[in-house]
Amino acid sequence: MSMIVSFTLLTMALLSCNAKKNNSDILTPEQMVVRLADVYILEQKVVRLTLSSDSAQGAFNRMKNQVFQKSGLTDSVFKKSFYYYVDRPAELEKIYTALIDTLSLREQRMEITSYPKK
Repeated sequence: MSMIVSFTLLTMALLSCNAKKNNSDILTPEQMVVRLADVYILEQKVVRLTLSSDSAQGAFNRMKNQVFQKSGLTDSVFKKSFYYYVDRPAELEKIYTALIDTLSLREQRMEITSYPKK
């Protein structure tokens, strides 16, 4: 029985080391904040289009791919990065805290530019 436990622990340790080595395709927390902000803003644009759910999903996916292409990002890297941070709740919490600040700042900038001074 202890041999199985030892093997399991060794396997987990090796997988953990491999995960740390293969993080070159994981977005940094700062990059995640920027991309998540882009995705949330894009979602709101699609919602305003008042399309049927199938049409909205299709439009969202096309627009998201365009946004990702402009930044040199693939959907698979974004998803991999997202799941990486989901497994690290403390880091994910920091990302979402920064995301809220980022979205608030963008909203404030929009309000300032939308209402010219009299």
